[in-house]
Amino acid sequence: MKNKNYKDIFQNLTLITQVGLSVITPILLGVFLGQFIDNKVGTNGIFSIIFIIFGVGAGFLNIFKLAGSKGNKRK
Repeated sequence: MKNKNYKDIFQNLTLITQVGLSVITPILLGVFLGQFIDNKVGTNGIFSIIFIIFGVGAGFLNIFKLAGSKGNKRK
């Protein structure tokens, strides 16, 4: 009984960590890539804004894919 409870706790902790990393990673990549391109081209943040928006979109897409795959396995 206790092993089952610990297994569920660790599975949920793993899922929460995976969701967090799936959201923050594309956003941070968008920030760094946007700043890099802004520095090379000499613009004042337009590419940073564009790539942050793409990063947020990719993060939410990752959440939807992750939720869909985890939802099908738990049934």
